[in-house]
Amino acid sequence: MFSTILSAKPAASAFTARSALMAPEAARKCLTASALQAVKGQQALCVRKIGPNDLQWLPALCDLLIDGVHRGASLGFLAPLSRYAALTYWHGVFSRLGPQHSLWIACDSDSADGSDAHVPSGPLQGAVQLSLAPHSNAHHRGEVQKLMVHSQARGRGIAGRLMARLECSAQAQGRSLLVLEAQAGSQAEAVFVHLGWQRAGEIPDHEACADGRLHGSALYYKRLAADTATA
Repeated sequence: MFSTILSAKPAASAFTARSALMAPEAARKCLTASALQAVKGQQALCVRKIGPNDLQWLPALCDLLIDGVHRGASLGFLAPLSRYAALTYWHGVFSRLGPQHSLWIACDSDSADGSDAHVPSGPLQGAVQLSLAPHSNAHHRGEVQKLMVHSQARGRGIAGRLMARLECSAQAQGRSLLVLEAQAGSQAEAVFVHLGWQRAGEIPDHEACADGRLHGSALYYKRLAADTATA
């Protein structure tokens, strides 16, 4: 089944505009003048794709995961989450990074336009993963895994920024359908609906949240139009 997604705080009305402004150039073309005006003055973000050798990000990724779990997010772990368990998880993720599995991180940047080419100047604020279905009858599909935004960085459009980059990458790799799972009734559901995702249904008592209580899981999907954006 799909992986659990971190609950992210719904942003204000400029949520989509902010995230799109800081997306790659191919994802910005549909912005209107009013949308661009709405995001002026927002702190820029840099989204970087992480490779298997970028181990310098492991401590910050552990902090991000622990922050999410200890704040009650359903991420596949129970609280309290030890640093050892977090590190073991991220080592497993790094071992899978490659053509079928990707990881992006979002960091503060002093770049005026939020360019992804700019070197991050601030702490890691979020992360998201994309797993491409390997089966020959599912080469059109991908799964979004563990979208995480640090609790102190919610409401800045970081989730939308990460998802915009992920969707561009999926399109560039020929994927036309994305799926994900979110805790039913969580703030994450509002974010995904805002970003154009469709709710397919709900499985009751599907898994335990960080404090051990069972909760339902909502299943979401999004169809992607053909695109030539870069990964």
